[in-house]
Amino acid sequence: MTNNNSIRRRHNTISNSNNNGNAIVVFSVLALLTILVVLGIFINHLPKKVAYMSNSSKSSVHGEERTWHGGHPEEDRPGSCWCGGDEYCMCTPSVAIDIVIYSKTEEGKYSVWVVRRRDTEQLATIGGFVDTGEAVESAVQRETLEETGIIIPNAQIKSALKLIGVYSDPRRDNRRHIVSIGYALEFNTSTMKTKNGSNKPRAGDDAKEVISVPLDQVGVKYKGEDWYADHLTILNDFKEQIRAKNDAASVVRDGELYDDISRSTC
Repeated sequence: MTNNNSIRRRHNTISNSNNNGNAIVVFSVLALLTILVVLGIFINHLPKKVAYMSNSSKSSVHGEERTWHGGHPEEDRPGSCWCGGDEYCMCTPSVAIDIVIYSKTEEGKYSVWVVRRRDTEQLATIGGFVDTGEAVESAVQRETLEETGIIIPNAQIKSALKLIGVYSDPRRDNRRHIVSIGYALEFNTSTMKTKNGSNKPRAGDDAKEVISVPLDQVGVKYKGEDWYADHLTILNDFKEQIRAKNDAASVVRDGELYDDISRSTC
């Protein structure tokens, strides 16, 4: 025969187990509710216009990427912007540098070193885009070395570069809106060397060839569509600066990309 005390003990054990299980369930529910309340408060305090992560991974809590249209008016090109939660969008132009590398001849005249592009076969100044985190002077050193092999010593970079102007007209390049900073640089073999030791610029990178063009033939023999984008304008602005110093004849400006192209020159 079963003892009544044993029955009562088993009953108490079962009751305690049920009570413990109910307590765990209650605790879990309360913990979940607490987490949901805290998360709700956190979300409620975020900026209202912040774009959250999406399945496309194109946006984040910091902002979102958007497409804009601009650049050359005749060929509307899309670009990208970065818009923050406050709806302020950074749709900035690309930054480039163009370098007019020149040398003095034995007769005291000037010649300029230019490249022939592989893509369009047109003549162009030496240059390229400024990388993120790179100073424009460093970009000049890098692009000059990559396209011509000319080494500009660090000690000379500040004294060797002369500012021609800033070229920011949205029409100047049909790829997109590109702002270019134009510099003049004298290639003097007594102070500068080439990578191959020949002291003659050689084509590299995306340039097909490097050629020397008499400065007085720029805009006369070599004009119009011989030149890429507004590079003839940059070279003619350089000629104007040289002319002012040497009291030379006025510069012929026929065949430039636009007569009214916007720029700021020295």
